[in-house]
Amino acid sequence: MKNSDFDYSYQYSNWHTDTDESRKADVFSAKQLFDIHAIYPHEQESRVLEIGCGIGRTLLMLRGQGYENLTGIDIDESQAETAKKEGLRVYRTDANDFLSDGSEKYHAVYCFDVLEHIEKEEQLPLLKLVNSRLADDGFVVIRVPNALSPTFGYFRYADFTHRVSYTMHTLSFLLHNAGLHYVTVRPERRESLRMQWMKIPWANLYRFEHGLEDFALTPNIVAVTFKDEDMFRNYMSRAPLIQNGYRGPMWLARVIVRRLRKPLVPFRGKNGM
Repeated sequence: MKNSDFDYSYQYSNWHTDTDESRKADVFSAKQLFDIHAIYPHEQESRVLEIGCGIGRTLLMLRGQGYENLTGIDIDESQAETAKKEGLRVYRTDANDFLSDGSEKYHAVYCFDVLEHIEKEEQLPLLKLVNSRLADDGFVVIRVPNALSPTFGYFRYADFTHRVSYTMHTLSFLLHNAGLHYVTVRPERRESLRMQWMKIPWANLYRFEHGLEDFALTPNIVAVTFKDEDMFRNYMSRAPLIQNGYRGPMWLARVIVRRLRKPLVPFRGKNGM
């Protein structure tokens, strides 16, 4: 059974619809993600590819930020057609076919909520193809469900076409074996203090039973990976830090005090700077 056998618009419409309200919410959410992780293309002229672009909301956000050299692909015909109505360059095609047929190099490749839909044995070959079409100064951003999240079961099974979830380690392992060696895997976002408090029991379990310290409990995790080591180091020096401590009441009290004392800072621009 292949993903192309399904009309995925039925599933997708639970969260994203072809309405102005949904469009605005999705574009705002996409901009938040790009601001949090500082993952905008380096230049306005950068060649950008989104694999699994759906109805094109991330591409719409990027176009609104002044990027024009944008390409999207999606295997679902109805979603690709919806994206095309927005004036976006979107192709209804399989990622393997698209990447195998061309030779253009991309400066930024985005793959949000896609890998988990692909059979495990097909993921490594796909990522190797992505690597082969990545410019030397390019980067890849991938978002997938987090298997350590306390609500892992919901995100794993809410979609019938999901095949797998990931940890920070397994995702970096997969990318490393695809030839993408300069990788950082990050929590999707900084969680509210209330949410961190609720997740403390899970955090303590991972710490005391498995000896983990560097882990994420957000529903998704985000990998940012580069071909070039210097580009990677530059990114690491400027990427906003995401800290979710998941500690006890004294730690939370200290965090609250620090935030109350922290002066207001200017809103981060599109480059996260």
